[in-house]
Order: sequence, then structure tokens, then C-alpha cells
Amino acid sequence: MPLLTDLTTQQDLSEESDKLLNYSQLCNVFYERELKLLTDCKLPAEQLAKRMASLPFYIKRAAESLISLDNPLELDTQNGTWSAKQKKIHPADKITEQENQAWLAKYVCLGLVLPVCIVEKGVTQFRLDSVDEINNKDQRFHLNEQGWFYFSGKQCEQSQSEFGEQLGLHQQKKAFKSTKDIISAACCGHQWIASDRTFQRALSLRELLLTSVINWKHLNQPLF
Repeated sequence: MPLLTDLTTQQDLSEESDKLLNYSQLCNVFYERELKLLTDCKLPAEQLAKRMASLPFYIKRAAESLISLDNPLELDTQNGTWSAKQKKIHPADKITEQENQAWLAKYVCLGLVLPVCIVEKGVTQFRLDSVDEINNKDQRFHLNEQGWFYFSGKQCEQSQSEFGEQLGLHQQKKAFKSTKDIISAACCGHQWIASDRTFQRALSLRELLLTSVINWKHLNQPLF
């Protein structure tokens, strides 16, 4: 009996050691990534100071959430990324307009995590966002970061012009129904140029936090 207890204790210590190592690796890579992003953003000093002050909280929260997830994807703690096999053609290509609109009109609700397909300079990618407002009268909904979309998935013209002015870029954006393939592509940062796969992008800290609240068993429902 004591031998069995010792083996169990050793296994528990080993698992805890692995968990601490993964946590440390994630925190380090998130700090490096976010500091570079903040440097590139060239924010005003006051705003930069606020972002820096809140950074430790969100980095720890993201690291803790990711290592405790029951997730169908593989977590690369050294690079701070999710990984899965990338589809040759982006997975929203087979979804019809009618299918997409019917799904969004039925399932869009507050807190639901949705993928947004963004095409910019010939590169197609998916980004995660969450629903924070619904306007049933005008048949549209608002995503926390990407703005207003109709239930057809098309972005509202006002949102397009405002976002374009802020970035100085031309982007095509469309919200899609949540499927395992599309959500996986968004989590892993998969990208395509025309019909060819290209390098994956690193997710922002905000997107990584969203990957921790995906309801993988019921993608048409919020996790909480």
C-alpha cells in the first residue's frame, strides 16, 4: 500500500511540474508577443501605461485558461498557439448564403463566439469575436471588436467605413456560422492565399482568451 501511495504522489508531482512549466512558457511567449504589439501600435503614453498595467492580469488569465481546457486542438506552449491540420481550401467555402443566414438568424445570442472571415490583400483568415448586442428589428447583431453584421453575415456598411478609416485598409469581412472546421481554423490562425495554404498568424491575447470560452460540444451556444 505505501508503494502505491508513493507512486501516486510521484505522478501527481510530475503532472504539477509539467503544468507549471507549460504555464511559465505560455506567460513568457505572451509577454514577448504583446510587448511587440504595443511597441508597433505607437499608443499615447497614458494609454500605453494603462495597457501595460493590465497586461499581467490578462496574460496570467489566458495561460491558466488554456492549460486547463478540454480542447480538441493541440496546445503548443512554447509558441503560445493552438495547432490542427489545415484544410487545403478555407472551410467556409462550402457554406451557402441561405445556410449561413438561416443559422445566424436562429442561433445568434449574447455571448456567442462567432468566426469572422476577413479577406485583405488576397489573404483569407478567420478571427474570433463575441456577440454583445442584437437588433432584431433591423435583423442585425454587433460583435465586440468587428462591429455590426446582418443576419446574412454581411457587414453593415457603416461598420465597414468606420473600420476602414481607422486602419487605412480595405477589408472584406463576413460573419459565418460556427462549425468545427471554421472555429479550429480561427483558433489556429490558419490563412489562405487564393486556394493555397500560407503561414499561420499569431492570435492576439484577446482572441486566445476567446478560445477558452468556446462551447465545443454545442458550437451554437455560449459556454456559460
